[in-house]
Amino acid sequence: MSKNNNIYEISYSLRQERRRFIRKAVLLAVAFFLAMNALLSFVIRPVLQKSASMEPNVPSGTFVFVTPIGKKIKRGEIVLVSTEEKDLTRWQKFQDFFARAFTFQKVGLSSSKKPMMRRVAALPGDTIYMKDFILYAQPKDEKHFFTEFELNQIPYSVDIRVPPAEWNSQIGVRGSFEKMTLGPGEYYVLGDNRLSCVDSRIFGKVNAKKISGRVLMNFFPPSALKIFFATKQAQK
Repeated sequence: MSKNNNIYEISYSLRQERRRFIRKAVLLAVAFFLAMNALLSFVIRPVLQKSASMEPNVPSGTFVFVTPIGKKIKRGEIVLVSTEEKDLTRWQKFQDFFARAFTFQKVGLSSSKKPMMRRVAALPGDTIYMKDFILYAQPKDEKHFFTEFELNQIPYSVDIRVPPAEWNSQIGVRGSFEKMTLGPGEYYVLGDNRLSCVDSRIFGKVNAKKISGRVLMNFFPPSALKIFFATKQAQK
């Protein structure tokens, strides 16, 4: 009996140890899952730029880090913009949140279009016009117009190759347009590849609610490594 009792106690101890190990493993997996989703949802996440719309600053095939943190949008920042025509209901947002949480921000149930990367070229209150693919802006309370490069807080360059002589200016994106003024909470976003890009010239001004994150840096491939940060104060 003593020998059988010892075997039973050892077997029971092994089962208990196994259960504790499984519980710890499950808890660690759940904790990792929650931590990763919190990180990707609220702090920072990698995003692949698939198009040439932001070249030469964000080449096609480049991975960038995007963060939703920070409310004030700076002039010249690259942001993620939603082109959904209708705002999602609370229930749709709830569904979308959990779908993205369980797919590590890859799949959303309610939003059919993925956000696009575009640069904030003008801020609320700006009066703007475009000439030869360069944006000119007169900030609120300013007397003069400035080029986007004079005003931007984050340095960048744009691809504005001269169109061929036979180029039909009536098709594709516009290289020039007349003055307009942005209202409260309205932004004008542009691609850096001005000849081949869908941006505010096509879908119009963008409400702040449509901007879901800001691009911090290119991180892969290493040859494209670049950090985007403000170098001067905002124009008043």
